[in-house]
Amino acid sequence: MNITLLFVLVFVVFNLFGQPYHDAKWILGQDGDISLDFNSDTININLKNEPDFFTMASSNISMSDSLGNLLFYSSGCDIIDRNDKIMIKGDSINPGVMEQFYCSVTGDSPISQGLLSLPLPNHSDIYYVFNLDLDIVTYEPDNYQTLDSKRIYYSIVDMSQNNGLGEVMSKNNILVEDPIALAQGQLTAVKHANGIDWWIICPQAVSNCYYKSLLTSEGIVETKLMCEGVQWTRDHGIGQAVFSPDGTKYTRFNPWNGLHIFDFDRCLGTLSNSVSVSFLLDTFGAAGVSISPNSRFLYATTRNKLYQFDLEASDISNSRILVDTLNVVNTPPFSAVFYLAQLAPNNKIYISGISSHLFLHVINEPDSLGLACDFDQQAIELPAFNFASIPNFPNFRLGAIEGECTTVSTDNSNIEASSNVLIYPNPSSQNIFIKITNTELINSDYVLFDVNGVKQYEGKLNHSTEEIHGLSSGIYFLQIANNNQSFVEKIVIQND
Repeated sequence: MNITLLFVLVFVVFNLFGQPYHDAKWILGQDGDISLDFNSDTININLKNEPDFFTMASSNISMSDSLGNLLFYSSGCDIIDRNDKIMIKGDSINPGVMEQFYCSVTGDSPISQGLLSLPLPNHSDIYYVFNLDLDIVTYEPDNYQTLDSKRIYYSIVDMSQNNGLGEVMSKNNILVEDPIALAQGQLTAVKHANGIDWWIICPQAVSNCYYKSLLTSEGIVETKLMCEGVQWTRDHGIGQAVFSPDGTKYTRFNPWNGLHIFDFDRCLGTLSNSVSVSFLLDTFGAAGVSISPNSRFLYATTRNKLYQFDLEASDISNSRILVDTLNVVNTPPFSAVFYLAQLAPNNKIYISGISSHLFLHVINEPDSLGLACDFDQQAIELPAFNFASIPNFPNFRLGAIEGECTTVSTDNSNIEASSNVLIYPNPSSQNIFIKITNTELINSDYVLFDVNGVKQYEGKLNHSTEEIHGLSSGIYFLQIANNNQSFVEKIVIQND
């Protein structure tokens, strides 16, 4: 009896504290006024205070701490703290066309899956927020002009600031800038094979290429372009991309280019073995994709039909099963359609509509074959209108692959790091922040040298975070020393 009780207690403690619940709180609603709480067996759905001048649409993130307590959320324009106020320096995170014509008018980004947030590995207070911009893009050879994404920006949030409400320490940093364009949306991430770091994937426009970036405890240490599979057309928006919960599959889907499934190598961050599945255009105008908790069944939402595919089938395309067709009940058909999907911590898949709707569709048993998946249309009643919105979450609970690729290997030599200090962003186009992660280093002396050994800055690390600004492009070395230890960090400034 005592052994059984001990086992149960260990199991409960492991589930409560051993698994991060960064996706436990969802913020939805046209005004960001709906809260879904997955911290218990029953979903708690509530109306909440809404921020001033804020709307939530296709771009949506919310971030909780590892225990499931809400920290912040965003619709791609501002970062909002848990008290529903704009976080310190959390405004204007998406400059240019997006800020001028969307954020200042509607208060949100219209890009589906154009926003992503990740905890910085091994740093409990630091979070990265990634967002796609909009810019005027010209496609040759017909000189076709449109608005598409050209850059991935990122902001860095420090939740230890402002009495735990957080502060945006750095923003408008460019992670990727493509010479032509990026796909409009489909920004997603998966854990590295070491179970700690993150691969971030974003498709390039009008190509079969994908940008991959590696986020480690030292920040972004690698960004490369890889090419695999079928080239997409200019019609690359209104879709979704996800990894399977076990990280072995990457899939991307939209109305005009169909469904594309790849094998993914979590060690190398590479795609292979592309499979393409076509769809009739009568299904479209909106599309989403999700994968079951056991990573076997893929669900494709195609406006008015829901399909299931078996990823373990020898012929994935021919494993297609029609799960259900839209059955409009007391709501306009344009709002009831099946759109973006998200796997929740309770292992159910929730699907948003499009336009204004008062419900979510639910796949109750997504690990089951065919109709046994128990799809329930308009199952979750919402207390306010939602507009096409559902959060974009990776699988925060994915572990390491035992015995494989346990350490990160990269050919990027621009970043040197230690467990004593976090330097971010690095590389940087503007200010550099130094955050002490070892309290023994507070009151240490620091000196910043350029590559010629000329002293640029010096001082004492009197606080937990120091700021260095006004540096020209180049490589610098930061020396930190006290009576007990001394070490050097490399800093790269790229502001040309």
